[in-house]
Amino acid sequence: MRSNFRTMICLLPMHAVLGVLACCALGTRAMAQTTAASASAAREPGLEQLGDELRSAISALADAGAFGAVRLEDLHLDLRIPAHRMNDLGLVVDSAYPAQDGVLVLGVTPGLQAGKMGVRAGDRIVAINTVSLSGGDQAVARLREVVAGLPDRAAIALTVSRGGQPLELKGAVSSRRLPAMRLQVGEAPTTADATARPAAGCGRISDFDVAPRQRQLHAARVLTIDGQLAGPSDSHVFRVGAGSHTLEVGERIDPKYLPFNDRQRQAGERGHAGKKLEVVVAPNTTLMIAARLIPAKLGDWRGGAYWEPVMWKSSEEACP
Repeated sequence: MRSNFRTMICLLPMHAVLGVLACCALGTRAMAQTTAASASAAREPGLEQLGDELRSAISALADAGAFGAVRLEDLHLDLRIPAHRMNDLGLVVDSAYPAQDGVLVLGVTPGLQAGKMGVRAGDRIVAINTVSLSGGDQAVARLREVVAGLPDRAAIALTVSRGGQPLELKGAVSSRRLPAMRLQVGEAPTTADATARPAAGCGRISDFDVAPRQRQLHAARVLTIDGQLAGPSDSHVFRVGAGSHTLEVGERIDPKYLPFNDRQRQAGERGHAGKKLEVVVAPNTTLMIAARLIPAKLGDWRGGAYWEPVMWKSSEEACP
């Protein structure tokens, strides 16, 4: 694992996953012995290296006191991460000794966007898309926040200082679609799942954008579920109990499909806010949510009349 002097600028880097690990519930069961099946899986490409890195990370967390008085052999961690989109520029920056003006680049991953834009080790990034990165400790967090919030293929402009001279570097975001992940360390308590799981079962609500445009279906964002925030901004799949739910959904329609400009679009405050959608989630089912354009009202941006939230597809998917 890389030292904390470096920060990978992406949506969910490995060190962020490990930070979540340190906050997971601690159980009291002994760590399971490696089975023949897991030993076979570890021989698959990449899995053995991932296992080595996770063991090293858990050991480092234990040395740092992250698990308190719990012994490693008694440790139980259960981490679940929904499928999500990740923006990774391929930058390694100095987060331990931040500059007062900008973020120092320690390295660039070959083949990723920062390298294609011409960023070099030793550059100091002073602004991204006109957002200033001055201010020392908050600069790295501000850089990561801006990158994470950009849609796929969005334009990106970096203002860097190289050898004391300002330089503008331009490119576009290239997102990765990562699958849902579940990591379990140690044996789970024998009765925990049975007591915690609702009798009615569970399902999922997803706003992952795979809606067919030929059906006037476009990207949407689930803002709230039953009055509660749906989750982190990078999440696109939400686990819910089986039954009825009230969603607040916002549209993320590409402007090229709209006959009016962004100024008009944003002026209609109601249209820019979310709309209600009632859904019924069956056990072990994932509902896909989208924004549907209404052709007869396509020119009416006031009040967001041009679109409506819909559940356009359901699919069977086991919900643990």
